[in-house]
Amino acid sequence: MKILKRIRKWILITLGSIISLIAVILLIIRINSSGVEEPFLDKHGNILPNSIAMHEDMVINGAPQRITIRGKDINNPVLLQVHGGPGSPSIPAFSKIVGFDLEDLFTVCYWEQRGSGLAYNDSIPDSTITLNQIVDDGLFVTDYLKKTFNKNKIYIEGTSWGTTVSAFMVQKDPESFHAYIGIGQMANQLLSEQLSYDFVMTEAQKQNDTISLNQLKGIGRPPYPNKSNIEMANACDIERMVVVKYAPPRRNIGFNFIKQMFLDNGLTFSEKFAPMINNPEVFYPAYKLLWPTCFNSNLMRDVPEWKVPVYILQGDNDHFTETSLAKAYFDSITAPSKKWYLFENATHAVQFEYPEKYRSIYINEILEK
Repeated sequence: MKILKRIRKWILITLGSIISLIAVILLIIRINSSGVEEPFLDKHGNILPNSIAMHEDMVINGAPQRITIRGKDINNPVLLQVHGGPGSPSIPAFSKIVGFDLEDLFTVCYWEQRGSGLAYNDSIPDSTITLNQIVDDGLFVTDYLKKTFNKNKIYIEGTSWGTTVSAFMVQKDPESFHAYIGIGQMANQLLSEQLSYDFVMTEAQKQNDTISLNQLKGIGRPPYPNKSNIEMANACDIERMVVVKYAPPRRNIGFNFIKQMFLDNGLTFSEKFAPMINNPEVFYPAYKLLWPTCFNSNLMRDVPEWKVPVYILQGDNDHFTETSLAKAYFDSITAPSKKWYLFENATHAVQFEYPEKYRSIYINEILEK
């Protein structure tokens, strides 16, 4: 009995210590969660006079969305970054923490699209969460940036799904853009999904990976004509997990990144935890609603001609948006000028895997034009 009492006492003390530690950690996070963007400071701790660091929840074409604008000098060119997914914005602090932010070169606008992000609420009808509507929203944001910063044109960068959104934005209003930068370029996404599936099936067979093989056989090879939106999204998620197993990114998010993210003041306490405690199917409805659109996107067919310079940055081991198709699309398009940048041993997010090379392309190539 004495031994049991000692064990019980030790368990209670240990649990108490763990709870106390968690409470202290949460208190530290709350203290560093003002929801006010961290400003740009000089070496004396003063805010740089021409800098901007703000975010705003605004109603765009009838739907709440968030834009975050950060830059060291508002006289710099303006860059609109269009996130992927669909429905998968990343927090602006991510680029700063990882080391690929461009806020010293541009006034950067991070836009959280309709149906996703922290401004979303369920008052938005599902019927309005469409590619065409998001493209129109993006052009609204573009006009807002042009007027706010007194620019005739801005730069636009799309990542993954964002390459499709950006492509149609540029097609609708090419006069508003200096250039287009595509990362993880979509081309013919249905064919890409099939090639990706074949890749992981082959790799799993080579390794006699019965778990992955059973998962892949369970979802089947694309297309998925009889699956609902969410079933299609879930099938793609399963396939993507196997892709990451056989084509892992060069860098992983470590403890230091997580710590810095939670200590960044740009988000409130509840905003920092919102993506973790909410089901993405509910919290980011674009995730489920737009997968069929994303899945069947075909820029090779729909956007063969560009009226602005085109820069495509692609990992040579990208099996989310297959590199062979991205290159075929690049080769096929006509544009005033175009340039292809292949990142060796990189996967889908080259800016995350090679931040220095990513920044150097902007400094030495794009801004020099």
